[in-house]
Amino acid sequence: QGELSRVKLIYNVSYYDNPAGTCLATDRRRQLVELAQRYSRDHRILILEDAAYRELRYDGEAFPSIWSFDESRGWVIYTQTFSKTFSPGVRVGFGVVPRDLLAPLSERKGNEDFGSSNFAQHLVAEVLSSGAYESHLQKVRENYRAKRDAMVEAAHAHFADIDGVTWREPHGGLYVWMTLPANIPTGFSSPMFRTAVEKGVMYVPGEICYPTGMTNRPRTEMRLSYGVQSPEGIEKGMQILAEAVKARASDQE
Repeated sequence: QGELSRVKLIYNVSYYDNPAGTCLATDRRRQLVELAQRYSRDHRILILEDAAYRELRYDGEAFPSIWSFDESRGWVIYTQTFSKTFSPGVRVGFGVVPRDLLAPLSERKGNEDFGSSNFAQHLVAEVLSSGAYESHLQKVRENYRAKRDAMVEAAHAHFADIDGVTWREPHGGLYVWMTLPANIPTGFSSPMFRTAVEKGVMYVPGEICYPTGMTNRPRTEMRLSYGVQSPEGIEKGMQILAEAVKARASDQE
């Protein structure tokens, strides 16, 4: 209670998040809105829902937005971008905000970047109105689904026989979260990271994905991305990464 005044906003990537590729369960979405409302006695605690990966769903359950549980439309700011689904170079997105925040947010954005590219906005508007966006999105999903499948299949092929290695199989997004045995840390200064780089592969150490002030952060996790590489490149990269893990595991014996 004593620290509640410091809480201004709750930020959540609600679909296939970076780095773990997970989604907030439906009941927890509802509970999150109720939580913000319950503790907004002295000041409003907003929720910023970042739905950047919402449309990159390949299978599994389709979740309602956190915004949909805010019946009063006073607590949740819903945001989405076209940079993940249309083109990374088109930095255009949109937000659905409580009415009283529309003017101050618009003013602040104008002060920060003098407005988004007019050309990019017209380009997105034309793609949406023409119906081309939906057909493009379908191709994007099929492309990323094939890459997701390639990474998951490669994980089973190359990591299943390594004791202590686990991974999450995402239903969307761009990332696979992998955990190595307790005696193989994955940080930038670790032998594991150096071995991986020497062999020609790269990952994001999981420890940097936790709050910097958090004590006892997990040290053996990694974020893998299948967004750029081809399915063939993913298979080869996963094979190399598995060899690096096995090399570090043998050194620990």
